[in-house]
Amino acid sequence: MGEPAVGLILAALDVDVDNGAAWNRWYDLEHLAPNLALPEVVTGHRYVASPALHDCRIAASDDAVWGGGRSVYLTWYATSVDPAAAILTMSARRDELEAAGRMDGAGARVVRSGDALTLLSTASDPNLRLDERDLVHVGHVALRLVIDRDERLASLGPGVVASLRFGSAFAPGRFAELQLLADDPHSVLDELRSAERGRRIEVDAAFDRIEPLRYHFLAAIEKSSLPRRVAEA
Repeated sequence: MGEPAVGLILAALDVDVDNGAAWNRWYDLEHLAPNLALPEVVTGHRYVASPALHDCRIAASDDAVWGGGRSVYLTWYATSVDPAAAILTMSARRDELEAAGRMDGAGARVVRSGDALTLLSTASDPNLRLDERDLVHVGHVALRLVIDRDERLASLGPGVVASLRFGSAFAPGRFAELQLLADDPHSVLDELRSAERGRRIEVDAAFDRIEPLRYHFLAAIEKSSLPRRVAEA
């Protein structure tokens, strides 16, 4: 039996639009695997926010990470150890890959934010009869990320199969909740938000889960008004 998850590494990323296809392929085939192979990492997933999902994102327009069309991509890794320690291990591995020339295919991209998060509470659809250690592995098609300052437990709602709530190691008092969705975010976001009136939300962002080597979302990004260069955002 694998180790249970106790933490999370969360990374928000952007890439030049004309580098999207090459970067996504490099990420799936050359970048994700070495990180998932680390003994401290339990699992990991990648996501993308289409222009339509950016349109319904809640964040301050001047937020350097989440506003102004930033952070089109999101990756998280569940860790079996203190996530801050896992970041150090991952960074050392990245340096090894860099020295070996294995980061050369990345092209123009930027990590907008990286955080180490400690697991505080979980919840899951009772009809699924899942154990807590199962939740980072449960199937889902999309993700809702909520960042707030509230002391509260992980919550459920329409379309949510599992919810995991974390506290930031880098910004004490800041919390991140990941709601794993079985439905299209557009079909459930309004109802989820209406049930949470009064919650002190800083960021409420939805993402579709990326299927490896299937990048149908790129066409919409290329035609959109999202920033075309990472240096522009």
